[in-house]
Amino acid sequence: MNRKIKIMIFICAVEMLFAADCLSRTGRQKVKAKWDKDSANVKLPMAQEQFEAGQYSQAEESAKQCLNSDPNLYQAKLLLGKIKFAQEDFQQAKRYLQDYISANDRDDSSLFLLALTCERLGDKVSAMEWYKKALEIVPDNTDYIIAVGQMYQAAGDFNSAESLYAAKMASNPSDTDLKVSAAQMYLAQNKNQQALQLYEQAWMLKPENNKLLEALGSCYVLTGQWAKALDVHRQLYSRCVSLEEKSRYMKTMAIAAMNAGDYAAAMKYYSNLAAQDKNNAGLWLSMGQAALGAGSLGQAITCSQKVLELAPDMTEAWLLSGSANYKSGNYLQAAADFRKAADVPKYANFAWLMTGRCYEKLGRNEQSQAAYQEAEKFGSGSELQRLLAKTNGKD
Repeated sequence: MNRKIKIMIFICAVEMLFAADCLSRTGRQKVKAKWDKDSANVKLPMAQEQFEAGQYSQAEESAKQCLNSDPNLYQAKLLLGKIKFAQEDFQQAKRYLQDYISANDRDDSSLFLLALTCERLGDKVSAMEWYKKALEIVPDNTDYIIAVGQMYQAAGDFNSAESLYAAKMASNPSDTDLKVSAAQMYLAQNKNQQALQLYEQAWMLKPENNKLLEALGSCYVLTGQWAKALDVHRQLYSRCVSLEEKSRYMKTMAIAAMNAGDYAAAMKYYSNLAAQDKNNAGLWLSMGQAALGAGSLGQAITCSQKVLELAPDMTEAWLLSGSANYKSGNYLQAAADFRKAADVPKYANFAWLMTGRCYEKLGRNEQSQAAYQEAEKFGSGSELQRLLAKTNGKD
């Protein structure tokens, strides 16, 4: 074999070895890429578990490792978006979620999360866009409907909100959450009667729901339906076990009973409340006013004395005492009580008016006319005047 042939054989052998090495390196790269991808898929569930356990830092680190191993692992981007949202890093959450949605634009729950993120960032236009896209995918999802409705409401577009709720309630008549959200929208517009109707419908569907019952009671208060408000709060009182809640409901029951004209019930409720808070002058005054309405005049006078003992500057107590004495026929004492209240401008009209009436009953016409002239110098009277008018006819 001559020298030239030997050189050619050597060159071919080297080329074959080089080619074999290249093939081997490519194979190794493919194996490594597959290993990285498989490793990322294995680590992702672990990252998800860490997130669900509230271990956000560890979950973030694990998710980023997954993404480094497989940049196209969009589930890792979604998880990072959830982690950043939980950490209230809404700007980063938005970036990861947008990356995920760019390849998964039919994932309604992720669209909803992105909308929430934009809303947290104050970008209401983008938030509305993503909420609407989520709703387009799942038109009957209550959360999505309410989110869009609330965005309309926040923008002052109540017509669109009302149209949305009306359409969705028509197709989902048993959805109480929709009714409650629509009712809250009406309350925001002071359309209390429309809100009341929806709360009544919702409560009929879920009569055991205390939150619905309480909202219904509040609507009865807003619409001045005091007897119904009283009935609702009696139910709430009977259902609750918390002493704090019972006290709160009883206060509302007392107010509702007073306004419904059930003074005996109001007196009972205020008596129970005053027993729990004996140094509360306001409760004693309210109990006295209820007693006055119920015709328990001695009890009204006793309450007024208790008020003055606890709060000597509470002028309403003199009005209460004067009113009770007037109705009892103790006109001289009543006049003295009213005169003590007449120095306070807020109550002067009523106090002088009632002083004049007392003197008139006593036959002291000159003093009576003088008191009436004083009354004319001041504006209209107080709540007690209206109460007295209701309980004592023309007097």
